[in-house]
Amino acid sequence: MREGILLASLTDRVAIVTGGGAGIGRATALLFSHEGARIVVADISMQAARQVAEEITRENRDAVALTTDVMQRDSVQKMVEESLRRWGRIDILVNIVGGSFPKPVLEMEESEWDRVVNLNLKSVYLCCRAVLPAMAQGRYGKIVNLASAQAFTGSETRANYTAAKLGVVGFSKSLALEVIGLGINVNVVAPGLVATERVRSRFTEEGWKEVTSARPMGRAVMPEEIAGAILFLVQDSQASVTGQIIHVNGGAVMI
Repeated sequence: MREGILLASLTDRVAIVTGGGAGIGRATALLFSHEGARIVVADISMQAARQVAEEITRENRDAVALTTDVMQRDSVQKMVEESLRRWGRIDILVNIVGGSFPKPVLEMEESEWDRVVNLNLKSVYLCCRAVLPAMAQGRYGKIVNLASAQAFTGSETRANYTAAKLGVVGFSKSLALEVIGLGINVNVVAPGLVATERVRSRFTEEGWKEVTSARPMGRAVMPEEIAGAILFLVQDSQASVTGQIIHVNGGAVMI
């Protein structure tokens, strides 16, 4: 094998990262920018998106911050239109936005079900649907959607979340088959417990130590490790990898 063939290079690729203002999204945006990509940092919070975009541009790399509500078709379409206006194409889409609001099914209102399913599943459909015409025209595209380890195990009080995340898997596999002849790859990364600020804020210091020490690796997964798995999937050297799931959970779930 030629030396360097597996080295990542995203030089001049245009990448949209939803949820790019924090956590896994921020780590992915920064990693991609270091590999030469032009980054669209899309987030519901313009302040968060702008902070990440400024981190990138301070290093003389290309980035733009966009306020995007991924549950709203018009907002998603504006994100895509602005990306195309600025750089003329879209090569990569990483759907990271997600979240859960725990509640038992017996206490869950229909609106609470819809909110979580829309946030975690409908958003993936809307974003993929919006970028596909540009990717198809260019006969090139890399899409990575985030699921969750909990989609494969179930999670008490998170039935809506686990249903949506497993839906992301089914959607991604089906879409991968639909677009395989268009030069577009669609894959899934399924994180376990990730040490983002948002996740850590749910625990006391002692509680965090307890839950992470019980993991096979004795710690949570770092956002940068998830970003590394995403980077692997968007490399040109992985053109034959599509419709697949990469589990990154420190051995907590083995499938």
